[in-house]
Amino acid sequence: MKTLLLTLLLGLACAHQSSVDISEELCSQLSGEWKTFYLVSTNAETISSKGWFRPLLRNVDVDEEGGTILFEFFVTIRGKCVGHRDRGIKLSDDRYLTSFSGKNEVQFVDVSDDYFVVYIINKDRSGNVNRIMGMFGKGNEADEEDFEKFLDLAREKDIPIHNIVNYINFDNCPASL
Repeated sequence: MKTLLLTLLLGLACAHQSSVDISEELCSQLSGEWKTFYLVSTNAETISSKGWFRPLLRNVDVDEEGGTILFEFFVTIRGKCVGHRDRGIKLSDDRYLTSFSGKNEVQFVDVSDDYFVVYIINKDRSGNVNRIMGMFGKGNEADEEDFEKFLDLAREKDIPIHNIVNYINFDNCPASL
């Protein structure tokens, strides 16, 4: 389950616009410390305060040669921060497969020095399919222009933006695992 979430995050981190070819330069750009800013899903319950898909990202490590990506993140369980590591397997230039909260195909759709956006197709343990888009960044908030771009990308994938959850406001987990 953790691997799926990480794969999802990695996939999103490596994409640019509709997708991004993951080059050595882009992998070094993605590798490092990140925080979850926003998630939006076709199923609002999935990412709600009682939902099961709520990763608080801390670090991404891309191994281009090995074809993997490692996500380090926290989830909050009964008010406690629990650390997780999820290793994703490269499917194509911009897609990874992870296993956090089911099976996740993670596609990187926009990447910059300050943020990245991933599009995730999550198949949960019950077989339900959820489409999720996440924005992850450096610092403590998203730039307004970058946030608007994230919303536009969610609209392009027909993900209802009224389901958005701001993770910046409630992330009280440690800075690293």
